[in-house]
Amino acid sequence: MKLMRIIKGCIFVVLFGCMFIAAGATAESPNIVLVLADDFGWGDVSCNNPGAAFRTPNIDRIAGEGVRFTNAFTPHSVCTPTRYALLTGRYCWRTHVREGVLAGYGKSLIGRGRMTLASLLKRHGYRTGAFGKWHVGLDWVPVEGDPGDFHWGTQVRGKGAVAAVSLRVDHSRPVTLGPTDIGFDTCFITPSNNTRIPVWFRDDRVVGSPKRDKTGLMRDPGVQRDKVDDVFVKEAIAFMEDCAKNHKDRPFFVYLPLNAAHGATQPPARFKGRSGDGLRGDKCLWVNESVGKMLEALDRLGAADDTLVIFSADNGPIAPKGYKPDTPHRAAGPYRGYKTDAWDGGCRVPFLARWPGRIKAGRTHDGLLCLTDMLATFASLVGEDLPKWAGEDSINQLPSLLGKTKDSLREDLITQSYTGVLSVRRGPWKLIIDTEGSGGHTVTPGTEPVVSGSPWEFGENTVGQLYHIVSDPYETTDLYGEHPELVAGMKQYLITAVNTGRTRP
Repeated sequence: MKLMRIIKGCIFVVLFGCMFIAAGATAESPNIVLVLADDFGWGDVSCNNPGAAFRTPNIDRIAGEGVRFTNAFTPHSVCTPTRYALLTGRYCWRTHVREGVLAGYGKSLIGRGRMTLASLLKRHGYRTGAFGKWHVGLDWVPVEGDPGDFHWGTQVRGKGAVAAVSLRVDHSRPVTLGPTDIGFDTCFITPSNNTRIPVWFRDDRVVGSPKRDKTGLMRDPGVQRDKVDDVFVKEAIAFMEDCAKNHKDRPFFVYLPLNAAHGATQPPARFKGRSGDGLRGDKCLWVNESVGKMLEALDRLGAADDTLVIFSADNGPIAPKGYKPDTPHRAAGPYRGYKTDAWDGGCRVPFLARWPGRIKAGRTHDGLLCLTDMLATFASLVGEDLPKWAGEDSINQLPSLLGKTKDSLREDLITQSYTGVLSVRRGPWKLIIDTEGSGGHTVTPGTEPVVSGSPWEFGENTVGQLYHIVSDPYETTDLYGEHPELVAGMKQYLITAVNTGRTRP
């Protein structure tokens, strides 16, 4: 009798789980493909930049058949914190990473139980897959006898630092708090960019044929700088094909964080010299091809009309050598600054979305959008109200996507530079605190490029920058000294946003 009760209980659990999945996957739930390019600027998309040195027809196709947001931002001007914020709907400075990017073999930034895009959608019946550059950390297992505290103090740029830590990691053991522990059914990734930790990683462990190189770094010869994105796209398409064949009753979510146009990649031979803008421009053409492959696969599978496709980037483009704002291609568009900077060029990115029949083709939207907004937007898409503890900095942008409003649904935005400089945008104003320079790597004559204080103790310095961003969108006229009361009020808003742990009402 006891055995029968156990069997009946197991059957109930299975049936209840199936009912829950079926209830979540409604006819209104589209497939979602989210493509995130790396170091890809606002001006690298030719529909944003008619004067671009090259054309991006596949990326432009998303805008032509959907909506182009002209005022979209990443919350951080470098990759790790933006990727964390995109997946969780909260600013990354709410974690221990308050400047820079995650070090080699750094621990996962996403804690167990933290809601993510993947866990949200999976609960609503989606099959979820991640394919590309991860770089938000994994909890690696140390070799026997090692205390395993190697995630602290590893300087990303320190010579030999990553290799030294690599020797302390047992690469044969499965990791924890990787993609499959935070909502993804499957993944095929590189843990960081393809040169920092050059191994393939599937689900919860290293795969392929990695061996120690002469420095001690674990390296797989199959991880090649001019081929990684081709592999990621192939894996993503295989996942979609499997969904179409074996899981027709369930929508899918594909997260595709490409590694191009990051400096760690090299353009495939088929693109070298084609862009007219050097190797970086050639890599942008590679990104365009990757997007084209995904769109073609959706067409071939008959899934295009049932799929929301989003294209964006993790931060602005890297500055050209010598910092020349009038560089002919203008990867950051007309905006000031580049990757790592507090100025808009560091965080303003392309954001294009297509959902045939639901998003009107060829539309533009000028309202403020941040990549943190995807969690609240996807929650609205599947009919869920976010709990108070999730997506603390996420605003529902679904009405903007669907053209139900022309207004800006986001009233304010906090962004952060590489060195931890915080900026706040409220209404027509933008305040950059604690520095008169870029807050990043860009150096201009007469300014200091880095923060004047610690990102842990912000707002205590008397220096900063204030721009009327509506009349001066290119941040040319600093009004910091002319509006002390406005500066004080915006600083107080920033302090409140930090101390209360949220900006979403």
